[in-house]
Parts: sequence; structure tokens; C-alpha cells
Amino acid sequence: MNIEYLLTATRSARKSIDLDAPVDSRDIRDCLRVAFQAPNGSNQQSWRWLVVADPVIRTRIAALYRDAYLQLTGGQLVADMLEGKTPFGRLMSSTEWLVENLAKVPLLVIPCYEPYLTRTEGGDSFYQATLYGSIFPAVWNFQLALHTRGYGTCVTTLHLHREKEIRDLLGIPESYVQGCLLPVGRLRAGHTFRPAGRRPLEEVIAVDSWDGPPV
Repeated sequence: MNIEYLLTATRSARKSIDLDAPVDSRDIRDCLRVAFQAPNGSNQQSWRWLVVADPVIRTRIAALYRDAYLQLTGGQLVADMLEGKTPFGRLMSSTEWLVENLAKVPLLVIPCYEPYLTRTEGGDSFYQATLYGSIFPAVWNFQLALHTRGYGTCVTTLHLHREKEIRDLLGIPESYVQGCLLPVGRLRAGHTFRPAGRRPLEEVIAVDSWDGPPV
């Protein structure tokens, strides 16, 4: 796969995941091997990635995920009201498809990390940057590696509204932080991604100061 295409066209996969296609555990292991080459704080490698394949556990996680979503939306699904006519409507349709189908996605991957500093020791901003800077480079590596092998995923965080319940369900120690949840499956046959629309560089880049000229 062309590197520039891979970097610009690795998109969030929800409806494009084939819920019925089998997942090869060897592929997932290879993708995780690639993921773990990513940089992390002081190279501590204090991560533990949970790969949830058991359908009973996936169903319980999906129920917590759905409950968290409905709490945020006032107890209802909203995509039908938006009718998918706007970018936001299409996003919500995709989001709610995942809410309704999460239990059917073949694998759920939850990367966890044990920070070597506390908020008090590191200060909140430094703590957050070090913690999530130690998780998401590996998450992105994982997403890229999946794409090259015909799989898709997306970064989700709704389950963190039920963090304690997920922690208890999976036996995650209190010292570890859950970074996100990644639903993983094969992409539907024939599905391809393309680069997304992005704001022009001159709108988002400044040289030497906040109000400096663009590159």
C-alpha cells in the first residue's frame, strides 16, 4: 500500500466493518507487534492491551456502551431525526450503527497504560500529555497496520462513562488507565477509503506566533 495513501486514507471504520467475516488472530498479533514500536513516555512500555473476543463479554461491554450513549442523548437514538442529510447527521448515523452493533463486532481492543507519574507529581497538563502521548501513537500504529491487512477500526471513548464497570468486568487494576476502545473487524469486500476533507493549511498553521503568517 502506498505510504501517503495509507497515512491520508486510514479512516474510522464503523459501517464498513463486516460483522460476519472471521478475524485471523495471527493478523491481530502482527498488528499489535507493529503498534508496540510506537514511542511512549520514557520508553516505559507500561501498557496492557486487552483483546476481547468472548461474545458474552463483548455483549456486556456493548450494553454498557449503549447505556452510556443513551444517557448522553436523553434516552433516545437521534440519527433518524437528523435523516443523514448533513455531515453531522451522517456521523451520528455511523455512531449509532456502532452503538447498536458493537456486540457483533468480532474483536474489542482496549489499550491500557499505567502512568509512572500521578497528577500530583507531574501536574495535570504534563500528566495528561505524557499519559495519552504514551497510548495514542501505538493506537495509530495499530490502525495503520490493520488497514494494510484489510481490517478497520475506530477510536471510541463512550465506554469510559462506564469505566468502573468495565474495569470490574475485565479485572483491570486501579493503577491502569483505559485509553479508548477499538472495535476491530475485516472491512467489507470492495470497500476502500479516501482522504477526508480538511481545512486549508493557511487556516491552521502559523509561523513564530499565534497570529503569525502561514507556512
